[in-house]
Amino acid sequence: MLRLHEYENFDALRPALLAQWLAVIDNAPAHAGASFALAGGTTPAALYRELDQALAQRDAGPHPIRLVATDERWVIDADAQSNEGLFRRCLAQSNRTAERWELVSLKNAAATPEVAIEAIGTRLHQQFPDAFSAVLLGMGTDGHIASLFPHHPTEDNQQPCLAALHPQTRQSRISLSLPRLLNTERLWLLITGTDKRRVLEKATNSDLPIGALLRGAQCDVDAFWCPA
Repeated sequence: MLRLHEYENFDALRPALLAQWLAVIDNAPAHAGASFALAGGTTPAALYRELDQALAQRDAGPHPIRLVATDERWVIDADAQSNEGLFRRCLAQSNRTAERWELVSLKNAAATPEVAIEAIGTRLHQQFPDAFSAVLLGMGTDGHIASLFPHHPTEDNQQPCLAALHPQTRQSRISLSLPRLLNTERLWLLITGTDKRRVLEKATNSDLPIGALLRGAQCDVDAFWCPA
């Protein structure tokens, strides 16, 4: 079921989502710890910085929190467009004195994502054998999630990831597959603006990737929305 949480602005939205996130971390099983798949982009960056501050003030747990990007551009971390680079910058403070989180990369030294899929798939199976604690997704105005675009594949031969190509820029990317995104205990959707809200409200009966996510979800989908 889709549950829409509305906020006046992003400053009001952030603490509400952060509170849910910290509760998941606090309630994670002691033998494994928490694991998250995270959206990239500028919208959630402020949330990641607040999480970083909260984690820095806590003692490190018996297991570092495991993180992975929902998708990544096939660029080096130093590139401004890299989601993994964004995570490392936004979460830098909390790992200075102890390993509170561990980032599992969607990249390797292969020239293209297509060549890397099998190796990255094996890595994901090893590092995330169980359901994610939560998946945090954004959504485009075209209804895409992660790098799963309309009228393009959402899975690849049972692998947990697939190569993707941005339909306009033709940029090479790698994305978690739809089945892997759905293998989670919680689904959080972070969106802003009236256009994206309209897309979301009509998504369930659409053939868009966000529609497939909503229909396939095995848990409630909590959408956090504000006008801008």
